[in-house]
Amino acid sequence: MVEKSNAIVRFIGKREEDAQQLSWLLSNTAPMHFSLEHIHDLQEFMDKGTSRDGDVILLDVTQDAECQFEMMTALHQKISNSPIVVLTGDNEEIGREAIRRGAQDYLVKAQLTTDTMSRSLLNAVQRHEIHQRDSQSAPLLDSATAVLNRLPMGIILVTADSKILFFNGKAKSYLEKSDGLVVGPDRICRATLPGENKALSKLLSETLSPSSENKSEAEFAISLTRMENDSPLNIMVAPIGTGVAGKGAVLFVSDPAEPVELSVESICGLYGLTPAEGRLALGLTNGHTLDDLAEKWGVSMHTVRSQLRQVFRKTDTSRQSEVVKLILTGPAALQASSLL
Repeated sequence: MVEKSNAIVRFIGKREEDAQQLSWLLSNTAPMHFSLEHIHDLQEFMDKGTSRDGDVILLDVTQDAECQFEMMTALHQKISNSPIVVLTGDNEEIGREAIRRGAQDYLVKAQLTTDTMSRSLLNAVQRHEIHQRDSQSAPLLDSATAVLNRLPMGIILVTADSKILFFNGKAKSYLEKSDGLVVGPDRICRATLPGENKALSKLLSETLSPSSENKSEAEFAISLTRMENDSPLNIMVAPIGTGVAGKGAVLFVSDPAEPVELSVESICGLYGLTPAEGRLALGLTNGHTLDDLAEKWGVSMHTVRSQLRQVFRKTDTSRQSEVVKLILTGPAALQASSLL
């Protein structure tokens, strides 16, 4: 949304009568007021290279369009903070070609009115602002994706109706096998077996339910049968709040037969855990249950639960899924690698 109440339209063209007509049309624009500045020499304007954010360049291409397109490309590189709108003759294909080459919009000279000009200029400013925000955020999103792709566990972000918004590299490897967990052309995340798919859908629904706070951690986990592998895929689900896509959840997907090598020392150092607590946190990250770990270590469930309470306290978490999320999105996981 454009916040400025006024802006300068820098009309680059030879004809003085065109500048006068444009100035008269712009005098009644609303809700944003545009004033016109007539620039006769494009090269001179480019040499100065100055333009305020939100201002618009209106380039006349009614004569020698190809030459003007070349200048437009150079102008876009020189003054990238201003959107460009081109003024064409009766040939709208020239306007469409200008958009393909980087212009935000075009105006047909024979169809000029105050309304069409105002709408075109406002749209150009808004499109340009969106494009600039996308360009600025793209490197950050690429970096975030690269980090998630280094995690040793599958990460799948889904909407409340199970549509996948994102998955990391590890999750992609599971989904491509279509064994235990699959994704269709509709981007819906499903379990392979119908009965388990129904259970997965129910689990997701209950995870996002307001009453989920009163449920135990085990009620937010599920094991999905794989037909080509003896071990199942373990899924732990956690809500991720709201956003532009609405309420959703994150699925942590792990293969218990494919453990990962994380440093217990790093986990202990990062979160102030004892070696036993760090070992427990790592066990949860590898997809093991408390029962599994107690049996493996030859200790009582009371001991394991006591250690878990200390892990919750020291990491400021309250659920196993939160501990897993904390470790897998923290620096301890970035050096993790598969043991198999």
